[in-house]
Amino acid sequence: MSKSPKHWTKAVFGCQSKFDMVDNNICEAFNSSIVEVRYKSIITMLEEIRVWLITRIVEKRKFCKSWKQNYGPVKKGRK
Repeated sequence: MSKSPKHWTKAVFGCQSKFDMVDNNICEAFNSSIVEVRYKSIITMLEEIRVWLITRIVEKRKFCKSWKQNYGPVKKGRK
């Protein structure tokens, strides 16, 4: 091998994020989903966010149970 495995193998990567794009995308996705409830009173806002999250978890769980393998469906690459 021309390069040491520590430069490209996932097994030797650290757990810390080296790039904050993932964190930013998660924050932006969450913020865009609560735009409508953001200006309500705090109790109402938190209750609506709680209901939204529970609904999303249930939908994702149903979707995952429909998988035929131990992993999700393979997506085709962009052309």
